[in-house]
Amino acid sequence: MTPFHQLAIAGGLIALGYGAVVGAKAYRIGRDDPIPTYRLRHGGVCEVEGVAAAHEETVSAPFTGTDCLVCRWTVEEYTQSGKHSHWKTVDSGVWSRPFVLADDTGRVLVAPDGAEFSLGDDDTIRVDGGDTPPRRVQQFIDANDRVDDEDAELDLGVVTLSTGNDRRYVEERLDPGDSAYVFGHARANRRPGSGVEGVVTGPPTDGTGSRLDRLVGPLFLVSDTTEADVLGRLRWQAVAPMLLGAGLVALGLTPLLP
Repeated sequence: MTPFHQLAIAGGLIALGYGAVVGAKAYRIGRDDPIPTYRLRHGGVCEVEGVAAAHEETVSAPFTGTDCLVCRWTVEEYTQSGKHSHWKTVDSGVWSRPFVLADDTGRVLVAPDGAEFSLGDDDTIRVDGGDTPPRRVQQFIDANDRVDDEDAELDLGVVTLSTGNDRRYVEERLDPGDSAYVFGHARANRRPGSGVEGVVTGPPTDGTGSRLDRLVGPLFLVSDTTEADVLGRLRWQAVAPMLLGAGLVALGLTPLLP
C-alpha cells in the first residue's frame, strides 16, 4: 500500500468521524420536540423555540452596525498561488448578549456564552483589493491588530499602485424578532417577578449527562431558525463528509482488492 493510499484512508476516517459526531448532534436534537417555555421552571436538558428579543442590551455587529443578539463574524481573504486559489479566514469571532426567547406560553432567558451557533448568512460585504472599505469596516480594521489594511499602496516613484487582496466581511446574526431555537440546560428562575420562566445555559460541568453526552460531548446550541431547519443543516453537514470519507477509504483500499 502506497503512502497515497494510506493518506486517503486516514483522511477518510477523519471525515467519517466528523460526520458521525455531527450525526449524533442531529440525533439528540431530533429524538425530542421543543417544549413550552413554562415547563423550563423544572430544569434539566431542554429544547425551546420561539421569537428572540433583547433582554437588557444588544450588541452592535462589527461590519454593518446592526443591533443584534448574537453575531458570528468572519474576515476572509482571497489568496492565489499558481493555479490554486481559495478564500482564507483571516480572523473570526462571536459577539453575543443574553437574550429572551418567547413563545405562546411564556419567556425564557438564554445566556449564550459557550454555545455552538447555527446561523445563516445575513450580510456579506465584499471589498476588492486596493479599494477603501466602508467606514464601519475600516473602523473594525483599525481596532483589530489581526486584520491589516487592504487598501495598501505601492509607491513606484512615477506612479502609486493600490495593492491588496479581495476580502469578504461576513456577518451571521440572530436579530431581535428572529425565530430562535435553543438546545441547552434549563434551571429555574431565581428572581421571582422578572417575567421569565427559567434560564437556559450550557450543560453542567460536573460530568453528569447521558452516555451520548459523555461520548461526543455535551450539546449547547443556539440557532436563528426552527428545530426542523436546524436538523436539515446538521444532516447535510453529516452526510457530505461521510460520503467523502467513504469514498476516500474505498480509494485507499483499492490496492487490497483482487
